[in-house]
Amino acid sequence: MATTASRTTRSKVALTKRHLTRLSKIAAADHEDLYARRPDYRGQLIAVVLAQGGGQHYLDRRNGVKDLDVWSFFALPPSESRFPEDRRKRHVDFGPSDLGRQRYVMAKARSPRELALWTKWHREHQGRRVDLMMRGLPCAPDDDPAAAIRDWLDRGIRKPNSSPGYLRRKGVILIDPPDRRGEVIWEPANCDAG
Repeated sequence: MATTASRTTRSKVALTKRHLTRLSKIAAADHEDLYARRPDYRGQLIAVVLAQGGGQHYLDRRNGVKDLDVWSFFALPPSESRFPEDRRKRHVDFGPSDLGRQRYVMAKARSPRELALWTKWHREHQGRRVDLMMRGLPCAPDDDPAAAIRDWLDRGIRKPNSSPGYLRRKGVILIDPPDRRGEVIWEPANCDAG
């Protein structure tokens, strides 16, 4: 994978399984952080996916990649009704790659907080930003990951401004389990929507 330090708002480079493998490693490090705080979630991971703009670009190779949104899904233990990390969003660096570096248009920041974050990421990141999110699903750890996530996405019909409502608007691609890496588990009816 050739690397570039050029900054663009969106990379038009096609996403491949090599990129998904790198995202898998980034997500695995994030999971270890969770397991250190919540060891009861080790063994509960059902899937990791690429979603939103990155998922759509994996499908159509036209959307472009601004950042990479990676979602990890865990089976909720029977004793829990809510996942403890479902409001958390972590931002990390993809590192040097053929995807280049994200260009931030500071004048478009909607708040001083957003401007401060963009300034920090512009200075610190060597590649695209990776946004890491986690959710718990009411399923067993050995349930089919694609089916469990599709069920969750289907709930987005009733709540279009919820996380599943937003994610269902664009492609969702399996990163893990590794033997299913690259499998399309959600393709919106209209790929140009959203």
